[in-house]
Amino acid sequence: MHWILYVLLMILACPLRLAAEEQITLATSDGIPLSNPEGTGFHDQVVREACRRIGLSLNIEHLPAERSLINANEGIEDGVYVRVEGLDAVYADLRRVPEKIGDYEFVAFGRNKDMPIAGWDSLANYHVAIVTGWKILEKNIVASRSLTKVKDAGLLFRTLADDKVDLVVYNRLDGYGQLKEMKLQGIYALQAPLATREMFLYLHKSRERLIPLLSKALREMKGDGTYDRIKKSALTAYLPQ
Repeated sequence: MHWILYVLLMILACPLRLAAEEQITLATSDGIPLSNPEGTGFHDQVVREACRRIGLSLNIEHLPAERSLINANEGIEDGVYVRVEGLDAVYADLRRVPEKIGDYEFVAFGRNKDMPIAGWDSLANYHVAIVTGWKILEKNIVASRSLTKVKDAGLLFRTLADDKVDLVVYNRLDGYGQLKEMKLQGIYALQAPLATREMFLYLHKSRERLIPLLSKALREMKGDGTYDRIKKSALTAYLPQ
């Protein structure tokens, strides 16, 4: 009887870990250096470590931005990372994990680093391109001379490199990674962000019970230094010198 009581006490003492390891599949449209096919990008490592701490094995599916949301909402994948706050009002079967994964700086990239970009309205005189499914951009870029939507970041920056548009709008870190991977020269992130937003992991409603566990794991990672160590190791090589 004593060993049974001991086991029960241990379970009660560790309520924020799953009783047995499960696998979870999450979709992402993040690019290098935030995510990559090997699953070693900044956000990949953060989410994987949070999952590991609560007994989850993580499988990552790389999908276009719009498709990743649709699949997660339909339960084809168990969730999606990283996306802005408020998407659960549009995708009714998604539930947000309230502890943020990180921040996105949405910036314009152009071939002239002195272009006077300051706020969404300053895009009015330019031909602009974005990736389909980036909801904050679709909502706010409404007055540009033209708006081109492409399916992925490679096409986005190729459109700019080929002078088919004046500007592209993208997350700063993803943009740095794309420029490095494509070996593109003479394209600059214009320094004033159009917006800065906290970015989150969303789970399908069938996985809602995992939300407090993952939130706690993410908070602990930030408190014990793990988050900062991952960030430094994953991002340093991609930042402008």
